Amino acid sequence: MARTVQQIKQQMLDAKNADPTLSALTSTSQTAKWNLYYFIVASCIAIFEQLQDLFKSDLEAIASTAAPSTPQWTRNKVLKFQTGDVAELNTSTFVIEYPTVNTANQILTRCAVITAPNRTVLIKVAKNDPPVPVSSGELAELQSYVETFNPAGIAFSIINENSDKMAVEATIYYNGQYSAVIQTNVEAALNTYMANLPFNGVITTQAVVDAMQAVEGVTNVSLSRIRVRRNTISFANAIQLYSLANGIDAVQYQTYSGYVEEETTAGAAFADTITYQVQ
Repeated sequence: MARTVQQIKQQMLDAKNADPTLSALTSTSQTAKWNLYYFIVASCIAIFEQLQDLFKSDLEAIASTAAPSTPQWTRNKVLKFQTGDVAELNTSTFVIEYPTVNTANQILTRCAVITAPNRTVLIKVAKNDPPVPVSSGELAELQSYVETFNPAGIAFSIINENSDKMAVEATIYYNGQYSAVIQTNVEAALNTYMANLPFNGVITTQAVVDAMQAVEGVTNVSLSRIRVRRNTISFANAIQLYSLANGIDAVQYQTYSGYVEEETTAGAAFADTITYQVQ
């Protein structure tokens, strides 16, 4: 990381003061020749270090996106998917790409690339904002598109699912002056927390509590249980991220679909499982 001009100059001054033959140079005048020399040299070194940082950043960006089969490269290619169009091999550059870039057909808004323990590459995708799965036809197109550039010998699987679900059981203690809005605000805080998770992010017990605790008027949160599940798993078989009664605290849950929303099972929504008590 590049140092500032002042940091470099100070290091030069420290070296000067430690040298008996130069320590007598103590003038604070801005026109003193030695002081001016130090400033000019320090400025040149600072500019050089800044250029080195920029060069390093450029090289890292090229390395992370240009190297085939890296997660960053694969993600970048997947996000360029265009529904309704056909990707072809460019015989000049030997790059598989769309002859015409049509951003209106680039429907994917989310993508995460992960290598599973079995060495299969998992590609999680979603479209729109808030995210939803792509249609069956779009998924078929995407599957064929990925096959065109996926390196030989590497197995991949596309994960395209409805959101994971989260249920929270808790007692919220609050200032009675907020009775009219406390439930609405707590539920909004939980939904905002889930919406702001990065794609393929993790849900953590502490973050869920913090989201509720941060609501204006909340004085305390007594958490009983957090259950999370993949959309295709029944609520009865949901994972217990946290359970006070059973002594379970798994700390965090990795979203399967890449994103998460409020539990949709009847009787398990936030309004059904979070109670409120004036304190």
